[in-house]
Amino acid sequence: MRLALSGACAPDWPLDEELAAAASAGYEAVELWLPKLWAGLERTGPEAVATLLKRRRLAAAALAPIAGATFRDRAGLEAVTAAVHGAAALARGLAAPWVVVQPGERPDGADERDAFREARHTFGQLALAVERYDVGLAIMPIGHAWSSLRTIREAGDVIETVGRRSLGLALDTFHMHLAGSRPEDVGRLRARWIGLVRLADAPAGDVETLRDHHRLPPGDGVIPLGDILARVRALGADATAVVACPLPGGPSEAAGWVTRLRERATAVLGAPATAGRH
Repeated sequence: MRLALSGACAPDWPLDEELAAAASAGYEAVELWLPKLWAGLERTGPEAVATLLKRRRLAAAALAPIAGATFRDRAGLEAVTAAVHGAAALARGLAAPWVVVQPGERPDGADERDAFREARHTFGQLALAVERYDVGLAIMPIGHAWSSLRTIREAGDVIETVGRRSLGLALDTFHMHLAGSRPEDVGRLRARWIGLVRLADAPAGDVETLRDHHRLPPGDGVIPLGDILARVRALGADATAVVACPLPGGPSEAAGWVTRLRERATAVLGAPATAGRH
């Protein structure tokens, strides 16, 4: 399982510095963070990003995230669809196999059946949209109580019902924990669905109080990451592991942080560390 660094770790870090540090620390790939990427493209264009990746010998594992996709009004859905088209075109140009999309909030009065129908309709349309670019759409369930799609089981049911090969899953261990998903739930999935395993640990305590800034390096919390990864491997999934933990300090500490994340993730994955590239 190759290892990627998520741009979400340090969203304010310049992309060129992020890629240089990822390569130096020994990552094989990166999850390009769309808010950072869009801003950079206004100045340099996609060709410059492709050149940076090639220079650092890094693959683009995914572009992420397009948030709040479900339960949008007509104008909102049109905006989400346009964002997916733009991200998918960019993903094709950067040879990234996945665009990550997240569900929106479940409105008051909507039950689980309403949420399922909405997810099936919206993600089915968006999956069809990305197929013209020959990339996949990876649903990332959000484990918070407000989310319209919380668990990997719910996401798997949507993927199976939609039935498009372009639709897959970004399995985020932190959000699995928030939603109360168990490692054995991974066994209900199909190998080809799992495109990404986003790795982060969580502290002990009430999950309802946890937010993304509580994400911990792999192995530093209570999530049974080894069990989850073993079950992903048992399925035979060809997934990329993406380390996604926010930088606790300022940009001056970012290079050391991504190296630490690499070491922690390598230990959890059970693979020997490799020398970095410069």
